[in-house]
Amino acid sequence: MLLLLAFYERATTFVKGYWEITKTHLRTWLGPEPQKWYLLEDGRVLPSTILLPSVVMATTYCFDPSTNRMSLCEGPEGRFKPMAYLSLAIEEEDVGITDISDWIGELRTNPAPSMIPVEQLITLWSLVHNQYLPATHIVVRYTRADGSEETVHL
Repeated sequence: MLLLLAFYERATTFVKGYWEITKTHLRTWLGPEPQKWYLLEDGRVLPSTILLPSVVMATTYCFDPSTNRMSLCEGPEGRFKPMAYLSLAIEEEDVGITDISDWIGELRTNPAPSMIPVEQLITLWSLVHNQYLPATHIVVRYTRADGSEETVHL
């Protein structure tokens, strides 16, 4: 009986070793789980792995990239509405124009904020899509939901 238990222990140790190797390769191949983000009231964008005090959480929006939804972290459930922007394009001197209007069109918020700062949306897009966009020395052209167009030099 002891020989059988010893064989079982060696076999499970062997299988567990290869199971861990397989999981490591799958994580590398599939990539990490999409990161959720906090949009703070002061314009910063932080990963959701950071613990925030409840005072800050009351006014912070949580963004889930898998659903393209942002809502107050400690807010009530409700209907998600489109963003207050219709289009947004970033113009860089050496690179050209990066149009993120399609992504902006897919975003839904609950409750709908009056306006989220353009710099915060650019940073969020950059983090979600793993693509660097500078926050300075750029020209941002955007159209609001009411049809007004604006150009901002950052």
